[in-house]
Amino acid sequence: MQIIDFLRSEGFIPLTKEAWQLLLGYWKYFPLVAPLQLALSEFYPAGKTSYTSIFNVPGKCLGWIFMELCSPLTLLYTIYTNPERTGELPKTHVWLTTLYCMHYLHRALLSPIRNPSMGPMNIIIVLAGVAFNIINGSTIGGWLGGYGSAANVPAWQISIGSAMFILGLWGNMYHEEILREIRRDKSFDKDAEKEGRVVTRNGRVYKIPEGGLFKWLWNPHYFSEWVEWSGYVIAGGGFNFLPATLFVVNELATMLPRAIQQKRWYKKKFNKSILPNRKAAIPGII
Repeated sequence: MQIIDFLRSEGFIPLTKEAWQLLLGYWKYFPLVAPLQLALSEFYPAGKTSYTSIFNVPGKCLGWIFMELCSPLTLLYTIYTNPERTGELPKTHVWLTTLYCMHYLHRALLSPIRNPSMGPMNIIIVLAGVAFNIINGSTIGGWLGGYGSAANVPAWQISIGSAMFILGLWGNMYHEEILREIRRDKSFDKDAEKEGRVVTRNGRVYKIPEGGLFKWLWNPHYFSEWVEWSGYVIAGGGFNFLPATLFVVNELATMLPRAIQQKRWYKKKFNKSILPNRKAAIPGII
C-alpha cells in the first residue's frame, strides 16, 4: 500500500506527463543490459536453458502469462487514466492500441496456452520481464493516451506499417508453431538421442527445427517480432513515435543476446556434423 501511495504522490499512478518524460529519459539507457547479457552468456534460467532452483516458478501461468499480461493491461490503464486526455482517442491511436493488444493476445495467452509444455522460469526472469513490460506499456500508453500524436500520419504510411506488423505477427506465429510441433512429436528412433540428433530434457523433446526462415536463422520468430514492431513504429509516424522506437531498440538489446545464446545451445547439444549453418536471428548478419 505504501508503494502505491508513493507512486501516486510521484505522478506515476495515474501517469502524469512529467513522470512519463522521466520514464522515457531512463528507458533510453536500457540497451546497456546487452553487454551484461552477453557477459553472462550461460545464465538464462528459463525455457530450454532453465535449471533446477528453489526460485523457479511454473513457466506457463505463474511465469509467462503473468509476465506478459502486464504489458497490455498497463498500456490500457495508462491510456484511459491519462490526466490530459480530453474526449475520444483519435482513430489512429485506437488502431495502434488494437495492434498492440492483438500482439499480446497471442503472446500472453494464445501462444503459452497452445504450448504442450514450458520449462520453469526463475523468479528473477519473471520480475525482470514484469518491470520491462510495465515500463514499456506505460511509455507507449502515455504517448497514445495524449502525450503524443499520430493524427497527421498519412494513410499510406499507416497501411505500410500495419502490413509489416501483421506480416511480422504471422511470421512469429508460424515459426512458433514449428517449434510447437517438435514438442508434440515424440516419435524418433532409439538411436537418435544417442547420435545427437534429438535432445530430451525434463520430458520435453528438442530437435533441429526446419521450415520457413529456419532455413537461414535459428530464431526466425525473434526476427519476425522485430519486423512486427518496426512496422508499428512506421504506422505511428516513424521515429517521432519515440516510445515505440525505444521498444524496438530495447527488444533488440535483450533478445539478440538471447538469440546468440540459443545458437550456442544448439551447437552444444546436437551433433555438430548435422548442424546447418544458420545465423542467430538476423539474415546474413548475426
